[in-house]
Amino acid sequence: MQLFFSSINFFILFFIFTFSVHAKTSDPLISIETYSQSPNKSLVRISPSGKLLAYRLTEQNRDLFVVVDLTTKKVVRGFDVSGIDPKNAYFISETQLILIMEKRSKIRGFIGRYDISTAYLYDIDKNKVSQLLNPGKGIYDGQTELGNIIGVSKDYKFAYMTAYAQRSKNAVPKNSIMKVNLDKPYKTPRVHIEGGSNVIDYFLDQDNNLLARERFDQENNIHTVEVLHNDDWKVIFSDKTPYITHGISGVMPDNKHLIMTLNQTGSDQDVFTLNLDSGVISPASFGKKNKDIEHVLTDINQQVYGIEYSGFTPSYTFFDEKLEKQFAEIKDELPNSNLTLTSVTPNRDKVIVFAEWDGLAGDFLSYNNKKLAHVARLWKDITWEDVHTVIDFKFKTRDGVIIPTLLTLPTIAEGDKSKLPAIVLPHGGPESYDKKTFYWLAQYFANRGYLVIQPQFRGSTGFGAEHTLLGRGQWGKSMQDDLTDSVTALINMGEIDSNRVCIVGISYGGYAALAGAAFTPDVYQCAVSINGVSDIAEMLEQEEDNHGRDSSILAYWQEVTVNNNIEKEELDAISPAKHAANINVPVLLIHGTDDMVVPIEQSEIMVEAMEDANKKVEFIKLKMEGHHLKQNQSKIIILKALDKFISNHIG
Repeated sequence: MQLFFSSINFFILFFIFTFSVHAKTSDPLISIETYSQSPNKSLVRISPSGKLLAYRLTEQNRDLFVVVDLTTKKVVRGFDVSGIDPKNAYFISETQLILIMEKRSKIRGFIGRYDISTAYLYDIDKNKVSQLLNPGKGIYDGQTELGNIIGVSKDYKFAYMTAYAQRSKNAVPKNSIMKVNLDKPYKTPRVHIEGGSNVIDYFLDQDNNLLARERFDQENNIHTVEVLHNDDWKVIFSDKTPYITHGISGVMPDNKHLIMTLNQTGSDQDVFTLNLDSGVISPASFGKKNKDIEHVLTDINQQVYGIEYSGFTPSYTFFDEKLEKQFAEIKDELPNSNLTLTSVTPNRDKVIVFAEWDGLAGDFLSYNNKKLAHVARLWKDITWEDVHTVIDFKFKTRDGVIIPTLLTLPTIAEGDKSKLPAIVLPHGGPESYDKKTFYWLAQYFANRGYLVIQPQFRGSTGFGAEHTLLGRGQWGKSMQDDLTDSVTALINMGEIDSNRVCIVGISYGGYAALAGAAFTPDVYQCAVSINGVSDIAEMLEQEEDNHGRDSSILAYWQEVTVNNNIEKEELDAISPAKHAANINVPVLLIHGTDDMVVPIEQSEIMVEAMEDANKKVEFIKLKMEGHHLKQNQSKIIILKALDKFISNHIG
């Protein structure tokens, strides 16, 4: 095994392992309930004037959204959001807040429960909450996304939202632009722009005039962008593709260009502008080597003001010179912290950032006139002393690919030179990645004395398109080898005990855990799959049943898993359930009964296969839980099960 470290990475790794890990006495165990809790304060947003602050407050069985006057430091308003999960919030004026909420619920006429997003208006003066789109009131019942606002009128009286409108009972629903009266949100919204076939998005200018629409024809695999020209739609961009590879993200400040992100085979993701008159695509020179575009930053009217890049820590490019300067000054003040832009006033005078590390356990800070001020803390019961150090290092795989990796370090007794037990914790996706942040599962394991290893295996996003594309068709193959090689690297360094390694994962990570047990049975001493996949053929069949044979979603998964080689032998070869007889370590399966992404049948298939092979398996069902583990009680059940299972098998 040939290891790869830059001089900086080697120094950090040497320093951490030989000093920090072995220099402190053991930390007290933090309760499972603490690790499973929701953040105390989140969704921190600043008003346009910078005078008000709003945030979600979760404590003592209360779940509120509160508004605070920053001058008096007093709560102005607040309302209960228990039973609903706000995933985003923003001010549109000094007296109006939009909350995008999510609730797991049934849809009349459809089987199962779904995560349904909805936009709510909170009128601060009236202390009143109103839903902006209501199914049945001109809105088709069978849709889950009702929180997409693409513009607000300058007088703040109307919101423009996309939704499937239905003019009559028997009419075919069309994805249209709805004009919602913010003064009277109870009124049936008006269809502002009637949708055409296959429309997936619209773009407006600052005066709410229609600039362009985006379409995707799944049957014919055509992705287009169109503009209105003499009352007819003119195609300015067209791409023949089984699934969308060009992301249309927002409107440039000149209202003459859309911004486009693109994954090109063999190159890094870059940013382009699409001219709305000519259709010319031009490089915008905002791409970064070995980085992906995490977010294109837009305001309420989809006007672009910056780019957030991926990686273990976020980085930014802003189009506004004032904002660029503000953020640079904050970085100078907190050079060793990870900084995430959370909220900004329209004039860019005041910003809210989220900061971690450097003595901060997750704090929201305001910055104005070169002054930093603390405004909220993410965790109530977790201090910076409780947070285990997370470092990054790189290793070279057996075939020469460099894998970025995060290690979460336990604190062990002073002078203890024994090798550490370890947890390999592959992320879900798999086209996703881990960040250098407080991750409840990794922090829990470190608190229990395990070194947590999070390799960003090939196929992960966040580190350039080339790294992502190396994973296409490599489920159970090179992607799995990367996990194995991370263990080998740390064993060769003398840091972990080869006889005390467990692999644990959620979603794709659950698949990787089962694949690790089935395909490399001598590497791990136990495996845990949470909401994981076990049978690839069954997974693809489910996607076809849910979305259709011609769907872009099915096409994507066929390419990602097996590079479109969907022969039964190929699918079975990478399905852990088909190789249960190879497993010689205990396996724990945990699955939500309402998981609509990876149905619980995937775990049931694995349980049956292992029982037929007389293998050790435990199975826990999380009642009324979906794929994304949103209930605190589910996390408590998971952590209690992990506490018992893993300590029994690797100590």
